[in-house]
Amino acid sequence: MTSTPSLPDRAAALVQQGRSAEAVPLLQGWLSRQPGDAAAWQCLGLAQLLLGEPAAAAASLRQALVHRTGDARAWSLLGVACAQSGQPDEAVACFDRAVALDPAQPQLWHDRGRALFDDGRTPDALDSFERALALDSGHAPAWLSHGLMLRELGRLPEALQSLRRAQALAPQDVGVLHGLAETLVQARQDDEALRCCAQGVRLQPAHDGLWTTYGNALLSSRHPQQALACYETAVRLQPRHVQAWIGQSRALRELGRSEASLRSLERAAELAPDLLTIVPALMGLYQRMVVWDRLPALWRKALQGLDVNCFADARLPMLAHPDASGRDLLRGGLAFADATRGHALLPRPAPAPKPPDARLRIGYVSADFTEHPMAYLMAGVFEAHDRRHFDVVGIDIASQPPRDSAMRRRLQQSLGPLVELGNLPTERALQRLQALQVDILVDLMGVTRHARIDLLFQRPAPVMVSYLGYPGTSGIAELDYIIGDRWVTPAAAAADFSECIVTLPDSFQANDQARPIAPDAPGRCALGLPEDAFVFCCLNNTYKVLPRMFDIWMRLLARVPGSVLWLVQDSEVASRHLRQQAAARGIAPERLVFAQRAPYPVYLAQYRRADLFLDTLPFNAGTTASDALWAGLPVLTQAGQTFAGRMAASLLDAVGLPELITHSDADYEALALRLATEPALLAGYRERLRAHGRRSALFDTARFTRHLESAYRTLWARQAQGLPPASFAVDPLDE
Repeated sequence: MTSTPSLPDRAAALVQQGRSAEAVPLLQGWLSRQPGDAAAWQCLGLAQLLLGEPAAAAASLRQALVHRTGDARAWSLLGVACAQSGQPDEAVACFDRAVALDPAQPQLWHDRGRALFDDGRTPDALDSFERALALDSGHAPAWLSHGLMLRELGRLPEALQSLRRAQALAPQDVGVLHGLAETLVQARQDDEALRCCAQGVRLQPAHDGLWTTYGNALLSSRHPQQALACYETAVRLQPRHVQAWIGQSRALRELGRSEASLRSLERAAELAPDLLTIVPALMGLYQRMVVWDRLPALWRKALQGLDVNCFADARLPMLAHPDASGRDLLRGGLAFADATRGHALLPRPAPAPKPPDARLRIGYVSADFTEHPMAYLMAGVFEAHDRRHFDVVGIDIASQPPRDSAMRRRLQQSLGPLVELGNLPTERALQRLQALQVDILVDLMGVTRHARIDLLFQRPAPVMVSYLGYPGTSGIAELDYIIGDRWVTPAAAAADFSECIVTLPDSFQANDQARPIAPDAPGRCALGLPEDAFVFCCLNNTYKVLPRMFDIWMRLLARVPGSVLWLVQDSEVASRHLRQQAAARGIAPERLVFAQRAPYPVYLAQYRRADLFLDTLPFNAGTTASDALWAGLPVLTQAGQTFAGRMAASLLDAVGLPELITHSDADYEALALRLATEPALLAGYRERLRAHGRRSALFDTARFTRHLESAYRTLWARQAQGLPPASFAVDPLDE
């Protein structure tokens, strides 16, 4: 005859069967009569944990421990309850008691590691996971947690090894597949990430996190339409999944659907109003789409969030932030770099032993070896390098091979076969890069969208230089130098840069004397411009156009009868909003004319149909300003306080028109009005450009290249002598 199970035993069986809700009242009734039953208190605590009631569970487990202080299992469960209650310090203390009582239990060490991570003690957490694995090398959850900790520390190759061990032990575990897929995306191993995601969603089709990671992998591999479908599935499964809404916004932006992209990002902001990392992306979209009324609040939030990496999704629009100082931009860059790197700085590789006058190998890194502003500026420099003293290699990090073009062929002739790294995972790309044995690596991307910052963090060359791609400090400590001039990187602003400054004598900007320009431009009528009116022009990106300068432009239109403002057509939405802003200021919307995209030689020739280029602030024209000057169009600028705000001043000084640099809104507006109403004054500047512009220092490609090579020699000499990077100025060539 079998005995009837006791009430606590029946309750424990119910908990094991997943019927904790039935077990709780039985246990509570029993404990009202038997308050000293430690096992019953522990069982009640476990049931409450399973029901998602950590505070109640903690109270029950503390009662169990009053009566049985040496129970490692009870201490462990209390640690879980404290962790779920948002008390990481108490959780760690509980797990410390548990492992002290039962140090041979790997699960306890694993749970302790999770609590340490929640408490922000990542290295200690990693040690705890390693203790668990030393006790049981087949513990899949510990391998998973170990891999995720290594990823947190930026040790991606090791993280992938641990996560693959977890997958081998638990091939059908969706949590393992998800963690591995996320890490593969971060390591740019998109193909394997896609396979993991596909397997995971087959096993658990309702896993919104996996669908989001699936979208991230597809977006990383440049499949925005398929990525969008994954994000849509994720938000359908979990409408409050913030990262899925953010991903959906990015995919829609890639597809050119600006308004839908904005709606998705606004939804993410509604769900997570305190998530500062959304702010710059939202700010960037509002700037691109001319949604100006919502910008002031975001500008304030963006500055508040710079130290917590509120920078990653809007690095270029942040340069147009009206209140961001050079020091603010440095803060944002440093936070972005630290959060992205995830590991301590690696030592700089030792330079190859070479005599002082040895031939140096210069590696230029870019995703834009094609019809792109970088190529239009640098093509002549690549050709002008002195091959007796410099071996030059192009390192192409474009994620998709660019289509064949005249510029692509020209670059391949000057740089030789481009070394293509774009689709390679970090580890393989780094191996190929290091095999090139580059002495000086010149990064032409900075922290722009398609950069391979993961490679920069590995210090693949003895000397690393930031140039041209990003007009400001990167915040990346691995980049030793930034190339500037007295305008964009003045000595007084040195503290605003993480890099040492190389000051070139003329202008920071390279230019190509062979820049092609069509002999004839379409007539004004064909461009939508009035034949006999004064044409103000600004073909800068729309995100640079902000209310402060736009107000000045509208006052100019009001004071110059019949004049028009010629702007770039970034999107139909932005153009519509700009016309609405003009109407709100009393200007007929049709006085804003929008230029369509055109082949580069035709685009350059079109500048001849304008009368005056009006620059933006705080983010000046860069390539567009030199384009206008090359075509013979005077540019009026106002010098700002940052690199991005002083680019046009540098160009005007080097081209011989420093009089067109102003230093206040009032002076800018007054000079613009004079140039528009005094034909002889404007004609004089046009004639100076025609007669001397193309022979000026700004467009002397050979002179610029010699200065650049002099800079390379100086910084290499310092490195070869074992000296740390230091700022210096390049002496000008004798005239």
